[in-house]
Amino acid sequence: MKKSVLASCFMALAVIPVSAHANVITGVLNFEGTVDVSLGSIVFEGSSFTIDPSSGGFAALNGTTGTIQNITNPPDATGTLTTPVTDFMTFSAAPNISVTFTYLAPGIYPSTECSLPAAGGQVCTPTIPAESPYNLVNITSTSSFASFQLKGWEVDSLTGQTIPIIATFAQPFTTQSFQELLATVEGGGTITTSFAGQLSAVVPEPGSLAGLMLLMGTGLGVIYRRKMKKG
Repeated sequence: MKKSVLASCFMALAVIPVSAHANVITGVLNFEGTVDVSLGSIVFEGSSFTIDPSSGGFAALNGTTGTIQNITNPPDATGTLTTPVTDFMTFSAAPNISVTFTYLAPGIYPSTECSLPAAGGQVCTPTIPAESPYNLVNITSTSSFASFQLKGWEVDSLTGQTIPIIATFAQPFTTQSFQELLATVEGGGTITTSFAGQLSAVVPEPGSLAGLMLLMGTGLGVIYRRKMKKG
């Protein structure tokens, strides 16, 4: 039975026109904008971003803009989202392409250095008000940067094709330590800063089981996918 099902899948794959699964943009997308960070929320100003020089198929979008939805906690707690955020990112120059946000990675650092006197080299993932997605690093005692990562799917509404994405957001703070940032947001304040983002749209190795499963729409290919860098 397994062999017959697998054979049927390969037969179905063989008759899918190449053009039907060639429209999703792949490569590395670089983008930037301004963000307001407060306790439990990441608000992208104007709900927009600008695309910087990018690679692969994303290069065709250089200099254009897109929209992006805000992140709040709750309901967007770290880990797999209970409800995926559709149209989390959209692109003005490619309206058939969108990003569905499904996973907010928890921060990777301990919280033990979050409340120490500021010094270069310190790292911190806050636990207030809940597990944070932020990775905070002090470059010096008076400068730092913050980053977080999310995962999801890039979707082509014309073909129905989806491929996995990973997006990393970073915010530099040239005159503040992360202890100062935490004091502001934990005191109910808001921090406004520029951000830079990088999204990688990865495709399975041609001919792999991952490629078959993704094209057949089962979603099981996620288990076997292999990242490919382009550009």
